[in-house]
Amino acid sequence: MSSTHYFDFLGTVWRLLSEEDKERFGELWQGIEQVVAGTYQKFIENNLNITTQNLQPFTTERWLPYTFDGNNFVNQPAIYTSSQDLSLGINLTTRYLLKMSVDDGVPIEVNIQGAVPTATTVAEMVAKINAAFLFPFARGIFDTTVVQLITKSSGINSSIKFYPTSIPTANACEFVLGINPADLPLQVPEYPWVYSSAYPNLVDIPILQDAVRDESTTINLMTGADFRVIGGKNIAFKVQPPVSLWARRSLFDQENPWNNFGFLMDIYQKNSVRYVNVIQGLWFAFWTGPRPTNVRTSLYLLFGLPTTQEDGVVTAVSLTSITTTGDNGVVRVFPVSDGLEPIVVLGQRVKHFDPLVSGIDVFDKVNSPGFIESEIGREGIGRFLTEKATRGPGDTDETKALRMLEEYTFLPQISVDAFIFPDINLGNVKIFLDAIKPLNKTYLFQVIVGKFRDPVAFQDSTKLDYDIDITPVVDSNQTTFIEAADLLLYETNSNAGLDLDSDVVLPQERVAVEVYSFASLIDSFTA
Repeated sequence: MSSTHYFDFLGTVWRLLSEEDKERFGELWQGIEQVVAGTYQKFIENNLNITTQNLQPFTTERWLPYTFDGNNFVNQPAIYTSSQDLSLGINLTTRYLLKMSVDDGVPIEVNIQGAVPTATTVAEMVAKINAAFLFPFARGIFDTTVVQLITKSSGINSSIKFYPTSIPTANACEFVLGINPADLPLQVPEYPWVYSSAYPNLVDIPILQDAVRDESTTINLMTGADFRVIGGKNIAFKVQPPVSLWARRSLFDQENPWNNFGFLMDIYQKNSVRYVNVIQGLWFAFWTGPRPTNVRTSLYLLFGLPTTQEDGVVTAVSLTSITTTGDNGVVRVFPVSDGLEPIVVLGQRVKHFDPLVSGIDVFDKVNSPGFIESEIGREGIGRFLTEKATRGPGDTDETKALRMLEEYTFLPQISVDAFIFPDINLGNVKIFLDAIKPLNKTYLFQVIVGKFRDPVAFQDSTKLDYDIDITPVVDSNQTTFIEAADLLLYETNSNAGLDLDSDVVLPQERVAVEVYSFASLIDSFTA
């Protein structure tokens, strides 16, 4: 309803207005309220963004109008891009069929095997598909490593549909196109009505409605169910939308997390709620110190693995999901990806940023004594030893080197199953580890790609080591790799590169020699 309650605070003369005029003033005041509310929300969001705890990923604009007509309709073909990298070819011996239709036409089944079925290339598959459809329907992109399908027609009637094949076990859609056979039949695009947005950097619109006042609203379109924002510039609908709609809230990407806090660490990710969690977790680690638990938590955030969002309790655990209930009453469900396992139990108290699944470990001398030998092995230290170094267990040079390396090293160990997102930036991981490690320490980064469950016999393994002895000796030292002129000038001109330890005598250097016999000086001379 309109904001006519303001008449209660005005003089009695205003009550002489007719009800129609009062409604007009009420509508005007309500509009002013909405403008002020939008400005106030921006003020609140900017104030929240000064701390990492309350950092907002997106900026909100209230009550923006949207128009969808022929002037901003995007007339484009139907496109499907595979998610499979086939740069090394693919074995299509048993799975070799694709069945598709274009623009609701007759489905066509294609045998896409190449000349050598075990090593079929993208170019061969593209040629087979185009020959069957009689037009350039398929093409190879990214240096002919990925298959892309594109129709020759454009507009709302342009579509590509995928079907189960006549031999179900021969369907190659999963390995060639990245489509789960259980999802067939599947038609793209799901949202054929595409319009360009008048507002750049648009991220999301929760709800579109046909009127500002709730009592006048007859149409409510929900993001995901009815439409979605594409690429920050287009809005795509499942069915034709009304010409004019309003959005109570529109979210825009101004890269607030990066501009406020991310650039200080030089760690950039595409703006998202996940990036906000990364920023919060990394700053928490920097403020509380480079403890193994902090390093591990930060790596979980960089890899996007599930961590708790607030202090609370684990209320449900299964092989596929974990549920937490925060002390603030918020219930969250975290999926457990394939290859990972829950590391919490029902009823366990958890703190903010606590990891919930396996996937990443961080070893150091305190929490895992002997981790260099147990996780890397003695072979890992071999390259640093000289040929005269004693090896093996016990009081040997190899053992001493292992202990010294362990003293000044920590080891982040990442399971290959932890790569649950395709956009993980290992450069950001290195930047973080370089920044948080103590100045007197280094780190080894290890990715575990598999575990051997059966023992490997000694004769089944082999290795090739190159050991280089760099200990200065009489016939191999700094002086044997320089020009003779530099050696001749060394007595009068300082050359730090030639300085060995004080017990080494260089050519043309004179030294006093004293000869003792049972602590008695028996001779002295200069050599």
